[in-house]
Amino acid sequence: MSNISETAENLHSILYGKKSDDVILNAVMSNNLQNRVAIAQYYKATYETSLFDDIKNKISGDFGYCAAQMFLSPLEFCIYHLKLGLKKGNECAMEMLTSKTPEELKIIEDAYRKDTGKELKADITKAFSGAIGKNLLNLFTTKRISNPKPNKKECEKYAIKLAESDIKNWTEDENLFKEIFIQRSPEELILIARYYLKKTGNNLIDIVEKKAKGKNQTLLKEILYNNIMPHELFAEKIYLAIKGAGTNEEILSRALVSRCELDMAAMRDIYQTKYKVSMKEDIIGDTSGSYQKICIFLSEK
Repeated sequence: MSNISETAENLHSILYGKKSDDVILNAVMSNNLQNRVAIAQYYKATYETSLFDDIKNKISGDFGYCAAQMFLSPLEFCIYHLKLGLKKGNECAMEMLTSKTPEELKIIEDAYRKDTGKELKADITKAFSGAIGKNLLNLFTTKRISNPKPNKKECEKYAIKLAESDIKNWTEDENLFKEIFIQRSPEELILIARYYLKKTGNNLIDIVEKKAKGKNQTLLKEILYNNIMPHELFAEKIYLAIKGAGTNEEILSRALVSRCELDMAAMRDIYQTKYKVSMKEDIIGDTSGSYQKICIFLSEK
């Protein structure tokens, strides 16, 4: 507890006095998620203000934005980015929703209501019209099957359904989307993808990227990657955030913070294999100062 309280007090001192990136960096680097959340809770109880808000508002630029997120619990992180994503109607909201179970979404729904005073499902409907909105709402009620030993004939049947359906219908046909993309276990989705390749000569992910458009493509990618190979999804997000027209610090920070204590080693490996450069090299080439330091730290967790 002494480390928790001392760190919280040091942070408050520099946030309301002479600013110091080094104190914030040390607090991030010296504590795991459990400790960082405890520091934020102590800070809130002691000073009656949010550590996340204080860092984000008092430490300018990308460093403050990234460092502040390191003191959010996973649920707080989800709610924060869900609000941003729903406001813009973009992939951020899909990212927060598609990787969760109906039970987890119920907890998120309650937390969202408490935080905003609004209903999450109503806001999803406002942000995403038509089939996209319906498919996202179905995530709340449709449980993904747990089936580590898939039925090969069933998976082949689903692959044929996809092969015989125009890719537009993969999201527009609500029943097909629920039956295949929401209900099937990760192991079944992998087998469906193999049968689809055998049937059509096309990789399922590749065909989504080539033929699906806009938010339909985003939803399909988020669903497939999040359930089959999330490390590849987030490695790609980091690559595109860096290699696009100007760095997208919002996506870069979100990807690094959300995955830093989960599967960063796998992300580094796939990044090197796929893009022929290390994640660290790309981060160094596109960031600077304290923001670069925290991004490198997170990428090496």
